[in-house]
Amino acid sequence: MSLNIEVSSSNSTSSRSQGWESVRFRSTSESVGKIESVAGRTVATIASRPQNPNKPKGRKVLRRLKGFIAALNGKDARVAFVQDGENIFYDFPASLLRKQGITALHQPFEMDEVSFEMEPYAAVTAYEFRPLAKVSDGYQETLNLDADRERKRNLIFQKFGKAAG
Repeated sequence: MSLNIEVSSSNSTSSRSQGWESVRFRSTSESVGKIESVAGRTVATIASRPQNPNKPKGRKVLRRLKGFIAALNGKDARVAFVQDGENIFYDFPASLLRKQGITALHQPFEMDEVSFEMEPYAAVTAYEFRPLAKVSDGYQETLNLDADRERKRNLIFQKFGKAAG
């Protein structure tokens, strides 16, 4: 498809066609949006292409949960979300978490459950993960249980509860 646009020069006073220029635009699927004057010359702008009907529209966050990795079992990761003071466990493919840098046991993260409209009558639910701490932010330290620490531990258990075990 081709489009011919005649553009007049700013000092065109003769009746001959010297004052006229012909500009040819070649286009495949674009359409001419509007013709406007810029610096004394007439310019045609290309209209934006129509939206792809399969492109997701209307990203809507359904839930935002904070959690941590409870267990890593090869390709699967068991995660715990804290909701209303209770831990709710889910199993996800570990690759979803690894892609976002969530790789360590007990590493905190945030998950958004989002919905996209693909067509007028089709909605897709997806999960987006964000780490709340880097792997390097946490460390595990083993403490020797000497007599003084054992006494303090027993006082804590006596005050707040009993040791599991």
